[in-house]
Amino acid sequence: MGASADGTVIFDFDGVLLRGDAFGLFLRRTAFTGARLPLAVVLLVLLAPIAAIPAWRPWAARWMSRIGLWGRNADELQAALERFGTDLGAEPGRVIGPGLRMIRTHLAAGDRVIVVTACEHTLARAVLDGIGLAGVELVASRIHGPKLIVHNHGAAKMAQLAAHGVTPPWRMAYSDSLSDLPILSAAEQPVLVNAKARQVTRARRLLGARLTTATWTNPPAGDARR
Repeated sequence: MGASADGTVIFDFDGVLLRGDAFGLFLRRTAFTGARLPLAVVLLVLLAPIAAIPAWRPWAARWMSRIGLWGRNADELQAALERFGTDLGAEPGRVIGPGLRMIRTHLAAGDRVIVVTACEHTLARAVLDGIGLAGVELVASRIHGPKLIVHNHGAAKMAQLAAHGVTPPWRMAYSDSLSDLPILSAAEQPVLVNAKARQVTRARRLLGARLTTATWTNPPAGDARR
């Protein structure tokens, strides 16, 4: 039997808990460097028009990932992802403080918190563990070597949650992306984070008065993880 709505809270990762695209940063900083840098530039030029179309964005991301990770040993790649995630979570200003505090609030209230993300699992897990969220459940994309096995994006998140034993409705869901409308629409209380006015308008057409919005920013100085 799947989890009921009572006490189940879904959080997106990139843009809600972590500033930026974690896996994209991994590719830019570690995969597309040295001799691969010219290839990265060519790919960005070719794929940019495709990535601008929301329906084609996952396809473009899949190819960027495959080419960026091509030739990497699976064990070495997993170790590199783990190291990068640990370091990324420790970067000043990288963690979105209000998002982290909200997760802690839900945990303190006894809620079941699940982070559901398109980010790669080992990388996201290392970030969560490093910022004190080792006990939080994670449903994420998975790779084996350079091959993307599960791309946990958009509607695929619903299927991966079901495989994890979690079925709608859930009590709350937090996301910054309209690609998560299936997740948000299945929540009793959907929250759109740091959204532009156009995003809010589109989401409200589907979600109606249930939708609330939140603006989460870090202070200009200090540790956002506090």
